[in-house]
Amino acid sequence: MIKIEKYAKETNRDYALRAIRDNIIKLQIKPGSMISEQDIAEELNLSRTPVHEAMQELSKTKIIEIFPQKGSKVSLIDMTLVDEAVFMRSTIEAALTEEACTKATEQDILSLEENVNLQEFYLSNNSLDKIMDLDNSFHEAMYRITNKMQCFYMVKLMNIHYDRFRELRLHSSNPQSIINEHKEILTAFKAKDCAKVKELILKHLNRLYIDEKDIRQKYPDYFA
Repeated sequence: MIKIEKYAKETNRDYALRAIRDNIIKLQIKPGSMISEQDIAEELNLSRTPVHEAMQELSKTKIIEIFPQKGSKVSLIDMTLVDEAVFMRSTIEAALTEEACTKATEQDILSLEENVNLQEFYLSNNSLDKIMDLDNSFHEAMYRITNKMQCFYMVKLMNIHYDRFRELRLHSSNPQSIINEHKEILTAFKAKDCAKVKELILKHLNRLYIDEKDIRQKYPDYFA
């Protein structure tokens, strides 16, 4: 488990939630692994209470199964839950990105362009974790442009199932195709072709169905 830095004014519960979630998404805690509240509390230098609260919250998303008196297990990747997460995210982001296209300022577009350029830079340096962070920031920008951050936090919590799949895809296929799709979205943004933006974002978010077979073959033990 990778220990991450605690934000200023972040509660212990929120810190534990973020740390556990990030380690699950980045596959530092592998699907099917058993984990204990005590071990995590010691790793993060916390008491068990905030870790327990974080684990309870994560169990609501079905990413963790809690077995009283025995410990907890990180769930295997269930494509039914991935599909549900993609359905919710694509439904929300299709409408939201189309709206962002109409509201984006010149500065918003410059920020998106900088983001995509950095994706190319980190790809050339094989910094895959940076690419994933920038991918997330690219999509988060749409929520910020439309001032719908409550939607963002709701989608982020559910998206944990999809995010693990995205992490596997990033490390098992050529990330250039993902970056190219971001470029296409950005080009449509610049042209204020909002219908095209909506079409491209739906295609982008649903591309997992193209990659699923290959990823399952490479990581069979990770899937339910």
